[in-house]
Amino acid sequence: MIPVETILARHAGRRGALLPILHDIQAAHGHVSDEAIATVAQALNLSRAEVHGVVSFYHDFRRAPVVEPVLQQCRAEACQARGMVVDPDAEAIYCLGLCAAGPAMLRDGVPEVPRRAWGTCSHAANGAGRTVRISADMASVALGADEVAAAFAAAGCTVVRTGSRGLFSIEPLVEIEGVGYGPVGPEDVGAILDGSHPARLGDVSALPFFARQQRFTFTRCGIVDPLDAHDWSALTRARAMSPQAVIDAIKASGLRGRGGAGFPTGIKWQTVLDTSADEKFIVCNADEGDSATFADRMLMEGDPHYLIEGMAIAAHAVGAQHGYVYIRSEYPFAIRTMEAAIALAAPDIAPFTLEVRVGAGAYICGEETALLESIEGKRGQVRAKPPLPAISGLFGKPTVINNVLTLAAVPYIINAGPEAYAAVGFGRSRGTIPVQLAGNVKHGGLFEIGFGITLGELVNDIGGGTASGRPVKAVQVGGPLGAWFPPSMFDLPFDYEAFAGAGGLIGHAGITVVDDTADLGAMARFAMAFCAIESCGKCTPCRIGSTRGVETIDRLRAGDASQEAILRDLCDTMKFGSLCALGGFTPYPVLSALDHFPEDFR
Repeated sequence: MIPVETILARHAGRRGALLPILHDIQAAHGHVSDEAIATVAQALNLSRAEVHGVVSFYHDFRRAPVVEPVLQQCRAEACQARGMVVDPDAEAIYCLGLCAAGPAMLRDGVPEVPRRAWGTCSHAANGAGRTVRISADMASVALGADEVAAAFAAAGCTVVRTGSRGLFSIEPLVEIEGVGYGPVGPEDVGAILDGSHPARLGDVSALPFFARQQRFTFTRCGIVDPLDAHDWSALTRARAMSPQAVIDAIKASGLRGRGGAGFPTGIKWQTVLDTSADEKFIVCNADEGDSATFADRMLMEGDPHYLIEGMAIAAHAVGAQHGYVYIRSEYPFAIRTMEAAIALAAPDIAPFTLEVRVGAGAYICGEETALLESIEGKRGQVRAKPPLPAISGLFGKPTVINNVLTLAAVPYIINAGPEAYAAVGFGRSRGTIPVQLAGNVKHGGLFEIGFGITLGELVNDIGGGTASGRPVKAVQVGGPLGAWFPPSMFDLPFDYEAFAGAGGLIGHAGITVVDDTADLGAMARFAMAFCAIESCGKCTPCRIGSTRGVETIDRLRAGDASQEAILRDLCDTMKFGSLCALGGFTPYPVLSALDHFPEDFR
């Protein structure tokens, strides 16, 4: 067991080191004890109450040893829609980014999802001299990709591990000499090597799911080894431009924040460039906690250098010296891949430096100011604005904070030109959006396309309708804070303004599909309960309103019709009185379910 003092010495001089220290203590000791809290407080010149307050705020930190194995079960909407049954022995978590393959669980950090039964091998397997590509994506591994890779290696093949192409109904996917096979198991190796396996797909990129896409951001995912050498052409081109010229290109592209707010990226960067300071930061928000979202995870696991390059370009544009990638703890594969990629990229992005900071199970840290508090080693509570992070952000310095997909779009814009990016899209929503299809959907996965495609096209044409074969009852767009849309609204174009006008939000572009057996009253209650669990506690409408919301929905569903007016009034208070989007947007799933499916509340 590593002494706490040794762990502290390992982090000496590191800014905002409290969360990394607590993670290391728990990894070494199994929990964070009172004695460890006292030692850490003394070493960091903090009170015990300050350290205890951080430990108690985050779901991940345990105050007592636990019996192994540690089970963590996803209870979010997408896994519910895929048949999740609560395991009483498992800790509840609210998204693992395995939404198109769930219901999902971590067992001592190893992902598990339902997978098809494997048979026995009926062909001899000799793959000497042949190269096969198999995904090492977290969802693919949960579906059996590691075992398939081991079987090909045992047959003498050279195995290259890639990210996932993003269609999880064909994972584990094997590609050999330009031909894809999937889904496959270890027993299929011989038949694949002799070309006779019935799961032969041909050229994967020509499959309808992929052929229709416009891959600007995910062009290399599922094709390259994520830790292969990167050419850094966009960074080289950007560094030959003035910072203002880079920002002008981002403005001309029309790139808006892909984390949900849709704020123009170039304006945010311009503010940071124009703000004088001795130090500036780039922060990547990779705390992708919304149900039905996994694009950030896929990119970090499949093409991390694209993200790193985007961050380095942003640093040049605003004059930042250091950056952080804040990754949610539920993404162990992404954490490992990003850390390895950053180490490899260090000479190429210098003098810009970059590090990973791991969250600790707080959904609220997806809100940008709560995320900054967390990096600083504090409870992840929302800051009041102003000042904006672009003026006074991390450690009080001007900070660019964008999400993964925003920063990863930058290399394409610099290389192809802003005009090429702006030429795709709809209205004020320019470029592409990586839509994630999850829940009860036949073809779950990531589909990158220009804005403007309709919701019905995504759900029925691309997603293939429900996996159960029953009629689609509704879809939730934008995670647990997103509205529920019935099929009568499926002509809605995928566009920030169109969704806002319809009482919803695109958010992180995750879509959860449910069939006609779903209870939307129960899902509305879940939204309020989720808000109560994840509230940072700083403002009354969110902290108290969500708890009262659960109680009000329970009374309404028990037959007290007078509670509907109370519920609507409560939602109005939360929407306009909450400090951040958690409390402010929780009314969206509640009111949309109440408006479109009133029978589910009786």
